[in-house]
Amino acid sequence: MQLNFLDPSILENLKKSIDEHSDYLINKYSNFNGKKKISAIFSSKDWLHIVVNVMPTIDLYNNNDDIKSMNVMQFISMIDLISEAIQQLHRVLFNGENYPFHKDRTVFNKEISDDQYFSHIRAAFGAHPVNLNSADGKKSNNKYYASWSSNHGSADFSVYLYSNNPNEGDRELAIQFKELMSYAKKRYVYIKEICNEIKKQEQDHNEKLAKKPIIKDKEQLKQLEILQVENNNRFGRYGYTYEIEQLLELYKAPKHFPKDLDMYHSYLSKLDPVITEIYTNLQTMEIKELSLDPVPRYYSQNKLDKFKYHIGKLQEYFIDPSSGYSTASFNLECLIDGGVIPAYANIEMDKRDLMLLLYSWLEFHGASLHRQIYSTEENKKNVVIIDDISLPNIVIYRSYE
Repeated sequence: MQLNFLDPSILENLKKSIDEHSDYLINKYSNFNGKKKISAIFSSKDWLHIVVNVMPTIDLYNNNDDIKSMNVMQFISMIDLISEAIQQLHRVLFNGENYPFHKDRTVFNKEISDDQYFSHIRAAFGAHPVNLNSADGKKSNNKYYASWSSNHGSADFSVYLYSNNPNEGDRELAIQFKELMSYAKKRYVYIKEICNEIKKQEQDHNEKLAKKPIIKDKEQLKQLEILQVENNNRFGRYGYTYEIEQLLELYKAPKHFPKDLDMYHSYLSKLDPVITEIYTNLQTMEIKELSLDPVPRYYSQNKLDKFKYHIGKLQEYFIDPSSGYSTASFNLECLIDGGVIPAYANIEMDKRDLMLLLYSWLEFHGASLHRQIYSTEENKKNVVIIDDISLPNIVIYRSYE
């Protein structure tokens, strides 16, 4: 019997749903009523992956009785993983309410629920067969001890339960593999509802916040501070967190320059549209690629190409000043000697001024603030962008599908 009754596409849809809505899920469930519930979502997804991939390899009809017994135990344990994972996902996403299989008795047709009876099967066939509190899944004052499992009983597989009551005889606990697969599949296909709930929750969240107007301010620095608060409330540490932080550093630069102030003001004014773009996208709850980037893209400029190492190392210093004062000073001198930046640039400058100085002069030398926009679906597929926003040696592969 091939145990390929779990449709892999259902699991793939769950993975896709979690991936596509990961920012929302992490933001909401990383601290939900004081609990890091996102951990349960990721754990459940991971173990469902194991089950779906390993289940077809289990051999329920091995010629060796001992191996067969252990394989049945593994089969039941895999089903238990499915049940537990689905319960955890439901508990997190539906806040523990209205679990649809809580009282379901349609698979095993016993007086107790299918979940209760399956727990009894799991215990007798491997979880703790030498220490059972029941012969049928219901409460009992007696203790029971299972025999080894085999296919010599009245069903696909059986164990005999020995009671500690001298007046009680042995009792057979028999299982049908098809019933167990039906129990597992019924819960496994519930993943479809879980995927729908993930999508619905983010849609509801976005629709609610899209109706909440964001304050507008004519002063760009104050507008950025407002957007930083709104981004945190709407997307947590995702959304435009990095872009806003970077813009705030540039707009907060003291501008203690001996000259060229018009250049620096002009550079900042060219970034004004990106603030408007972030405002619009946060208001509509759409995180899209921005058309402008405050870090000029200098790789395509022949004049700057031979200085890309020094530029990149200086950017590392902006991100993490502990990366090396002396190294940053050396690379700064190389850029001055090469005529990329003016001689008054100094490593002792406020880091924000140094950043504003570098980016302004890179743009002056022809580096572009504009990102490439793809207008057709064909051009959006399988695009590789070398992103030099943070580190020069990092290549970020972005999917536009």
